Amino acid sequence: MEVPAAYKNAGLANLIGGAWNAFVAFGVVMSLIWFCVGILWLVPMGASGYSAYVGWQMYNGEATPAAKNASIAGIIGGLLCFNPLSAIASGFAMMQLGNDEVKGWLEQHGAA
Repeated sequence: MEVPAAYKNAGLANLIGGAWNAFVAFGVVMSLIWFCVGILWLVPMGASGYSAYVGWQMYNGEATPAAKNASIAGIIGGLLCFNPLSAIASGFAMMQLGNDEVKGWLEQHGAA
Protein backbone atom coordinates (compact mmCIF):
# COMPACT_ATOMS: atom_id res chain seq x y z
CA MET A 1 0.00 0.00 0.00
CA GLU A 2 1.28 3.42 -0.91
CA VAL A 3 1.92 6.10 1.69
CA PRO A 4 -1.19 8.28 2.12
CA ALA A 5 -0.86 11.83 0.86
CA ALA A 6 -2.24 13.17 4.15
CA TYR A 7 0.62 11.46 6.03
CA LYS A 8 3.22 13.00 3.73
CA ASN A 9 1.51 16.40 4.05
CA ALA A 10 1.63 16.05 7.84
CA GLY A 11 5.33 15.21 7.60
CA LEU A 12 6.00 18.23 5.42
CA ALA A 13 4.08 20.50 7.81
CA ASN A 14 6.06 19.14 10.77
CA LEU A 15 9.31 19.52 8.87
CA ILE A 16 8.71 23.11 7.80
CA GLY A 17 7.16 24.24 11.08
CA GLY A 18 9.80 22.55 13.21
CA ALA A 19 12.72 23.81 11.14
CA TRP A 20 11.37 27.36 11.11
CA ASN A 21 10.76 27.36 14.85
CA ALA A 22 14.19 25.85 15.59
CA PHE A 23 15.73 28.62 13.48
CA VAL A 24 13.76 31.29 15.37
CA ALA A 25 14.63 29.77 18.74
CA PHE A 26 18.29 29.54 17.74
CA GLY A 27 18.24 33.24 16.85
CA VAL A 28 16.73 34.07 20.22
CA VAL A 29 19.33 31.93 22.01
CA MET A 30 22.17 33.64 20.16
CA SER A 31 20.79 37.14 20.72
CA LEU A 32 20.07 36.55 24.41
CA ILE A 33 23.05 34.32 25.20
CA TRP A 34 24.51 36.89 27.56
CA PHE A 35 21.31 37.03 29.59
CA CYS A 36 20.17 34.25 31.85
CA VAL A 37 16.89 33.87 29.91
CA GLY A 38 18.71 32.87 26.72
CA ILE A 39 19.21 29.33 27.98
CA LEU A 40 15.46 28.83 28.44
CA TRP A 41 14.96 28.87 24.67
CA LEU A 42 16.93 25.64 24.32
CA VAL A 43 13.85 23.62 25.33
CA PRO A 44 11.59 24.91 22.50
CA MET A 45 14.53 24.66 20.12
CA GLY A 46 14.97 20.99 21.01
CA ALA A 47 11.23 20.30 20.70
CA SER A 48 11.20 21.97 17.29
CA GLY A 49 14.25 20.05 16.15
CA TYR A 50 12.55 16.81 17.20
CA SER A 51 9.43 17.83 15.28
CA ALA A 52 11.48 18.58 12.17
CA TYR A 53 13.40 15.29 12.41
CA VAL A 54 10.25 13.18 12.73
CA GLY A 55 8.61 15.28 10.02
CA TRP A 56 11.50 14.37 7.71
CA GLN A 57 10.95 10.69 8.46
CA MET A 58 7.24 11.05 7.79
CA TYR A 59 7.79 12.92 4.53
CA ASN A 60 10.11 10.13 3.36
CA GLY A 61 7.29 7.63 3.95
CA GLU A 62 8.61 5.91 7.06
CA ALA A 63 5.88 4.76 9.44
CA THR A 64 6.85 6.22 12.81
CA PRO A 65 4.90 5.87 16.06
CA ALA A 66 6.26 9.26 17.17
CA ALA A 67 4.25 11.22 14.59
CA LYS A 68 1.63 12.57 17.00
CA ASN A 69 4.22 13.24 19.69
CA ALA A 70 6.26 15.26 17.21
CA SER A 71 3.20 17.29 16.24
CA ILE A 72 2.47 18.02 19.89
CA ALA A 73 6.12 18.98 20.47
CA GLY A 74 5.92 21.30 17.46
CA ILE A 75 2.80 22.99 18.80
CA ILE A 76 4.36 23.45 22.23
CA GLY A 77 7.64 24.70 20.75
CA GLY A 78 5.78 27.17 18.54
CA LEU A 79 3.73 28.50 21.44
CA LEU A 80 6.75 28.84 23.72
CA CYS A 81 8.61 30.81 21.06
CA PHE A 82 5.54 32.93 20.26
CA ASN A 83 5.73 31.66 16.69
CA PRO A 84 2.15 31.18 15.47
CA LEU A 85 3.14 29.92 12.01
CA SER A 86 5.01 26.96 13.46
CA ALA A 87 2.20 26.15 15.88
CA ILE A 88 -0.36 26.29 13.05
CA ALA A 89 1.78 24.03 10.84
CA SER A 90 2.08 21.45 13.62
CA GLY A 91 -1.64 21.74 14.34
CA PHE A 92 -2.32 21.06 10.65
CA ALA A 93 -0.05 18.01 10.88
CA MET A 94 -2.02 16.78 13.88
CA MET A 95 -5.27 17.17 11.94
CA GLN A 96 -3.85 15.20 9.01
CA LEU A 97 -2.80 12.40 11.35
CA GLY A 98 -6.43 12.05 12.44
CA ASN A 99 -7.44 11.04 8.91
CA ASP A 100 -8.95 7.53 8.77
CA GLU A 101 -6.72 6.53 5.84
CA VAL A 102 -3.61 7.58 7.76
CA LYS A 103 -4.73 5.76 10.91
CA GLY A 104 -5.33 2.57 8.94
CA TRP A 105 -1.97 2.85 7.18
CA LEU A 106 -0.14 3.39 10.48
CA GLU A 107 -1.92 0.43 12.08
CA GLN A 108 -1.07 -1.73 9.08
CA HIS A 109 2.62 -0.86 9.42
CA GLY A 110 2.66 -1.35 13.19
CA ALA A 111 3.27 2.29 14.08
CA ALA A 112 -0.05 3.15 15.67
